[in-house]
Amino acid sequence: MKKKIKILIVDDEYAFCRSLKIFLKKLGFETLIATNGEHALDIVMEEKPAIMTLDIRMPGLNGYEILQKVKRLHPDLFIVVVTAIDVPNMEEMLEHSGAHALLRKPIDLQELSNTINGFVEHLL
Repeated sequence: MKKKIKILIVDDEYAFCRSLKIFLKKLGFETLIATNGEHALDIVMEEKPAIMTLDIRMPGLNGYEILQKVKRLHPDLFIVVVTAIDVPNMEEMLEHSGAHALLRKPIDLQELSNTINGFVEHLL
């Protein structure tokens, strides 16, 4: 049996995390949820996921801070930023911070699936 690829979902909206978890599990991924930055960092260190979805606006550590810390802990982690905020040059800023993709909320599940499957090709 082949090992499932782990995806960490990081968002302070638990209902959003739960919906993504159900969708990604149906696609055959092992999923983990963190609803705050500190928990996300713990999971990254303990579980070593291959892919992470990351919200930017969260209480405590925000997505930018998590992104910087995670890239030091796990530089090979593929990161998809999923956010509702829209600021000029956001995509460029995130790319320089180590994110691999930016998806806007409300999320298009097919676009998320395509993005993640693109990362999976690099993992296999």
